[in-house]
Amino acid sequence: MNFADYKRFLEWYMGDDEFRERFDRAPAAALREAALSPETSVEFLQAIAAGCRSYNFRPVVERFPTELAELRGFAAALEEANPFTVRCRNACGGNARFEEWRERRRRANRAVLQPLYFDRSFNIAVAYELGVGCSGQCGFCCFDAPPLQENFRYTPENRELWRGVLALFCELLGDRAGAAALYWATDPFDNPDLEKFYRDFYELNQVWPPITTRWPLRDPERTRRFAGEGREHGPPGCRFSMTERGELRRFFRAFSAEEAMDWSLVLNNPESLNGYSASGRARQAEPEMPGRCQEDTTSCCLSGFLVNLCRRSIRLVSPCVPDEANPYGFHLWSEASFRDAAELERVLGGMQERFFPEGPEALPFLRLPPVWNLEISGGRAELTSRYLVRRFAVSPQEAALLERLKTGISRREFDREFGGELAFLGKPHGLLETLWKSGMLSEEEENWTGSISRW
Repeated sequence: MNFADYKRFLEWYMGDDEFRERFDRAPAAALREAALSPETSVEFLQAIAAGCRSYNFRPVVERFPTELAELRGFAAALEEANPFTVRCRNACGGNARFEEWRERRRRANRAVLQPLYFDRSFNIAVAYELGVGCSGQCGFCCFDAPPLQENFRYTPENRELWRGVLALFCELLGDRAGAAALYWATDPFDNPDLEKFYRDFYELNQVWPPITTRWPLRDPERTRRFAGEGREHGPPGCRFSMTERGELRRFFRAFSAEEAMDWSLVLNNPESLNGYSASGRARQAEPEMPGRCQEDTTSCCLSGFLVNLCRRSIRLVSPCVPDEANPYGFHLWSEASFRDAAELERVLGGMQERFFPEGPEALPFLRLPPVWNLEISGGRAELTSRYLVRRFAVSPQEAALLERLKTGISRREFDREFGGELAFLGKPHGLLETLWKSGMLSEEEENWTGSISRW
C-alpha cells in the first residue's frame, strides 16, 4: 500500500472541508483531482473517512484488519526509526529524583487528562526558547505567546552560554537531556541561526530534536535543508502547523507526498476536523468557536525545565488540565533567573532539594488532590477521578488517615494522630508510599504564589 499517498489523503480529508465534501459525494473523482493514488480500495478510504468524522474506527478495524495493520505497521516502523522518539521513551535518566518526579507527574495526569491524548504525547524533559515571542501570532496559541521581540543569536558569547547550558543538563540528567525541544512559546524558524543551535545540541546529545513551526512555506528550501540535515540522523521530527486552508493547499503544491511522508502536519486551520486544547488564546476565544476546544487536554508536553536563553530564566513546569489557575495547561512549580551556567547549576540544585523530595515523609503537608473522590465502606476504600478508579483494602487506621488526607494534614498532626515516625514504618506508611508513587499525594506548595503571567 502506498503509505505516502494514504497519509496525504488523511491530511486532505481532515484539513480541507471542500475536499471532504467532494470525496463524500464522488470519491474517485476527488482522489483524481488531488492527484492521489493510494493503491487501496475506495471502500477502505470511505471507512477511514467515516472514522475521521465520528472518531470511531471500530468499523474499519472489523472490515479491513489487514489493510489497517499494514498501514499501522509502516507508521510504527517510522516512529521506531526516529532516534528522538526512542530517546524519549527509553532514556536512562542520570538523576533518580528527577525521573521519579516525572513519573509521579505522568501518573497523576492519567487521572485528569484524556487517556488517548496523554498516552500519545511524548513527554520531554527540557525546552529551550531561543528568543522572546513568536511571529506567528496564531489566534489559538495555547501559550498566548507575545509578538516576536528578540532572537538569541549565535554570537561567540551566546554560543558559550548555550553550550555550557547543554553540557550542564547532560551532566545532571544523563540521556534524558536529549529529550528536549528548541522551542516553546516561540517559532524556531524565527531564529536565523537555528541550525547552528541544533548542530551543537546534536554534538552534545547525539540526537536531533524535533521542530514545530508555523513557517514551512516562508522559505521552502530552508525547510528542505533543515529536514534533510535532520534525516541524516534518522527520520526527522518535523511538525508543520497549518493555520489556513489556502496554506494547506500551498503546502501540498510545494512538497510532494513522498517528500513529506515522515513529516507531521498539525491541522490548526478552522476548516479542519481537529480541535484545540482549551488553553491560552483558544481558551479566551472558546465562546466564539463552539466545539473546537477539547476537554481535559493540554498542549504542554514538558515535565521538567523551561529555559529562555534571552532572558536567562528557568521555570519548572508540568502538564495539567487548563483552568483559571493554570490557563496555559501547565503547572508552574518554580522560576528563577541565572547569569551563566555556573549559577544555573546552583539554581537547579535548589530546585531539586525543594521540589524533588525522596518520599512522602519529606512533605510538610499531606493531602489528596481535589480531583479524587473518596468512599470508604466495609474495610475497602475507593478513590475515583474522571479517568481512573483506585481500590484499596484498608485497616481502620488507614481509613482514618484517608479521611484526613481529603482535607489535608500537616506533618505535626500526622505525628500526633498516627503514631509519629513509627507510622512511617507500619501499615499507614505502606498506604502513603502507594499514594506517593502513584502521584496521588499533592506536592504543590500551599503558599506558592508564582507568576503565570504572559511570557
